[in-house]
Amino acid sequence: MTVNHRISAHERPVPATPPTETPECESSTCSGISTPESVELHTAWPGWIPLLVIAVMVLCCVGFAVGRIAGW
Repeated sequence: MTVNHRISAHERPVPATPPTETPECESSTCSGISTPESVELHTAWPGWIPLLVIAVMVLCCVGFAVGRIAGW
């Protein structure tokens, strides 16, 4: 006695061997287009200069907001 089992559209047969991983060069969309960062850029800005710029911007925004509220 044989059993005829039809594979329906939503069932897929299990492959005999598991699929291999995609090589890194094929999996990345930016492979080969990046350029290495030069060593000079690592020390171009001391860490406190960007923080000082951000602090000045925040103080200006807060001062403007307080001035608008107080002048209302």
